[in-house]
Amino acid sequence: MTFANNTPFAALDIPLLDARGRSTVVAVIKVTYTIRPDRRLAFAEVPHPIRVNDEMWFPDRAESSIRLPTDACAEKRGTDVIVVGDAISRRPVTALDVCVRVRDVDVPLRVHGPRVFFRGVVGVAIGPAAPFERQPILYENAYGGVADEGWTVEPRNRAGVGVAKQKADLVDRPAPQIEHPARPHRAAGDAHPPVGYGAIALHWSPRLERSGTFDEVWRTTRMPLPPLDFDVRANNAAHPSLLFEQPLSPGDAIAIGGMHEDGPVAFEVPRIPIVVCAKSDISGRVEVRPSVDTVVVLPNERVVEMTMRAAFAQGRGRDVLREVRVDAEASG
Repeated sequence: MTFANNTPFAALDIPLLDARGRSTVVAVIKVTYTIRPDRRLAFAEVPHPIRVNDEMWFPDRAESSIRLPTDACAEKRGTDVIVVGDAISRRPVTALDVCVRVRDVDVPLRVHGPRVFFRGVVGVAIGPAAPFERQPILYENAYGGVADEGWTVEPRNRAGVGVAKQKADLVDRPAPQIEHPARPHRAAGDAHPPVGYGAIALHWSPRLERSGTFDEVWRTTRMPLPPLDFDVRANNAAHPSLLFEQPLSPGDAIAIGGMHEDGPVAFEVPRIPIVVCAKSDISGRVEVRPSVDTVVVLPNERVVEMTMRAAFAQGRGRDVLREVRVDAEASG
């Protein structure tokens, strides 16, 4: 099979099994833009490449959150919106509210400076935050983690802080710095749902449960194919608050506040004139106009990635996939 990319954008053909276990070739296309102050998008001078693996923040740690997610999957449900960057203030503050708005959905966070648990009069509490001007929005700084004994775990964020078998175990340890404004963390035992804007690891909830049941029946009847109860949303890496099951469309607005020195970073999803063509021996020619299924915004750098994909069965016997081509759709 041949693969041709006749566009200036990053594109890659990736062989993968789909949800039904069929061998497919997935054409992944990524367009990288810079976000101008007037909210318009311009093609980036240096396009970001297709990622075939997750890029981790702390690859040497036993648990690390994802900095940039892999682009390698056969399909997604709707559109992932992932925001990677720091909360930024023009002056020192101990807390800063930030917000991501997609369409008419607001996802607010409150970001605190570094703070620790301490033994108070009525239990283990969270101390005052140190001032900051720039604070990374990482799952490592949000509620979650794995207790020292290894069994007490927050499955939605295994890299975070604040989880322990005993509250006293948290004394003098880092406390959550990132929270929902309506659900503040004030003391040990405040086990609110982990929050953030970054990608969720495949072995974290809810992606783990959506991957299906890997039991003895699967091992004897399906392996290495996906389990029968595999849910395609296992491929969606966005935080649940930023997974949009109705795909984003051209004209949909995205705005991010509190993550750039000059104010909000905002833009609209553009129309991307891409057509993916495939040719098979018997099935003939098929054209697909893929929609954007992953938006990764780096607001500190005013950069956004928009990724789309089209999957084609490799076929067998006399009907074999021979060619996949990515073209710019002709105007008019």
